[in-house]
Amino acid sequence: MLIALQVVAWFVALAVFMSLVEHQVHAKMMHRRPKFFLFRNVRARTKIFTSHALEHHSQYREEFHDEPLPPGEDRGIRLNPREGLIESLPFALVLAPFTTIGAIMFPIVVVLHHLTWNFVHLEMHQPKGRFFGNTRLFKQLARHHYLHHRYPAKNFNVFLLAGDYVFGTMATPTEADWAEMRRQGLTDDLPAVPVNDEKPTRAAA
Repeated sequence: MLIALQVVAWFVALAVFMSLVEHQVHAKMMHRRPKFFLFRNVRARTKIFTSHALEHHSQYREEFHDEPLPPGEDRGIRLNPREGLIESLPFALVLAPFTTIGAIMFPIVVVLHHLTWNFVHLEMHQPKGRFFGNTRLFKQLARHHYLHHRYPAKNFNVFLLAGDYVFGTMATPTEADWAEMRRQGLTDDLPAVPVNDEKPTRAAA
């Protein structure tokens, strides 16, 4: 029983940690050109910024949904679980002397995060009627991510939103945003006209 509780506790803690990591990687690497002189000419680092901030955001800025891209051209909307597993191993080794359960759980959480991120993000941009596509939770996450495409300096998390809450990067939709989200079918779980007693303010870009 104690071991089961430890597994659950580590899973929750590491899931929150992954939300914070996702937020910072998204904000600092995917949306910022490399400035540190050691990384300015590193092709892999530049490609991260180019494929996401320039190509992905350019394609999905005006129309949140789009046709699938040819194989190999959808890097900006996918994470690589194998790369995530490899990248998680050094951190797992650091944890190992202190907690065997935490060391084992971290690579598992990273791979599950990447797989879930891919399913959710793909359904947002290239909907195929996946089993969760019409759920209320998914619609809420889709609206959250839509606002990220409207305001690239906001809403960096895709499905675990702890990072946006912690770092204060939650976007506030305007009436125009609500209208566009309704047009694109992202408000099917809400009343025809969402009730908003507060005067909408434009989120910072």
